[in-house]
Amino acid sequence: MTRPSNLKHAEAFCIMTYRAEDGSGEEERIWNSRDGVTPFMVALRSGKPAQHVDWHRDEYNPDYQPPVGSRIFVDMTPERARELAERNATHYWEDAAAAYKPQQQYRTKADLVQALMHSYLEREGAPDIIEVTGA
Repeated sequence: MTRPSNLKHAEAFCIMTYRAEDGSGEEERIWNSRDGVTPFMVALRSGKPAQHVDWHRDEYNPDYQPPVGSRIFVDMTPERARELAERNATHYWEDAAAAYKPQQQYRTKADLVQALMHSYLEREGAPDIIEVTGA
């Protein structure tokens, strides 16, 4: 399928391969459901960090119907940004062994939540990754 010239991002509507960095060969194909940027790195379902690889094999397919259980990139919503910010703030705030100590920069966990939300939403069309459900 020919990619239209009016798209803003090379990865728009592409199915892309992300491969674990640990040499295990573990990989996942993730569809970008919009004309938006995608991250160079994601966490695979196993938790392993993975990098976008084989860019030349990205498959442009705006009509793709991802199967239930697969993951796709979508635009970050304010609701999702709050959910992620609250989860991450709790983790950072309460993990005494973590190298990052947000208490040195923020007065309260709520301040950290606000800062994280802002960072997740500062760029219009920031990516989020979700799992396709049957609904």
